Amino acid sequence: MPKYSKKIQVLLTETQYKALEEISSKGKKKLGSLVREAIEEYHLKAKKKKEIAEAADRLLSLPPVPVPESWEEFEKQLGRAHGFHE
Repeated sequence: MPKYSKKIQVLLTETQYKALEEISSKGKKKLGSLVREAIEEYHLKAKKKKEIAEAADRLLSLPPVPVPESWEEFEKQLGRAHGFHE
């Protein structure tokens, strides 16, 4: 279980609080757990998806790499790239 070390204060309306209490009671979960789950599901997963999409876009925007004509040619190119000489 993660160690929680940061605290925030959130003010809710009476209606919001009662609704969360009901959900908490039915699901046998603490209110804090419900709030953390909501943050994770709604905000943090969306942030992670956006970061992955941006990384994929950057990869797809790279210029194409020429394909060697043969395996032997690939090995030569790889050797030159790593400082090995024929």
